[in-house]
Order: sequence, then C-alpha cells, then structure tokens
Amino acid sequence: MLEWLSRETAIDASINLAPVAILAYFVILFELVSPWEFELLPVVMTHALTIFPLILLAFVTYLAARLIERDASRS
Repeated sequence: MLEWLSRETAIDASINLAPVAILAYFVILFELVSPWEFELLPVVMTHALTIFPLILLAFVTYLAARLIERDASRS
C-alpha cells in the first residue's frame, strides 16, 4: 500500500503526528462534550476551525512525503 514510502521519509513526515493528534483530540472533545445547547453557528465554527486544519495538515503531510521520496529517488 505504501511501498513508495521509505523509513526515512516516514520519520520526516511523522513530525506532523503531534498536531494531528491534538486537532483530532479537540474534534472528538467538541463532539462528545458539549456543555452548551445546540446552536448551529458555534457548532459549525468549532468544527470548521478544527476539522479543516486537520484535513489540510494530513494532505500537506502526504504531499510532502511524496515530494521528499520523489527527490530522494532522483539522487
């Protein structure tokens, strides 16, 4: 599945695991523990401010790993 990913590239890309874990924690926390009543705007804003950066960071990490591996195979 990830045969293009070398060990060194995986270690380089793993630096983004801490922010991904923190964002995922907040997504789960905001979904499970809701001390306020349900109002659409705060719920949408809360999830937009946590899920969008989570998806963006995961995509950028994947893209960076692909580019690092591509450049390493050229040398």
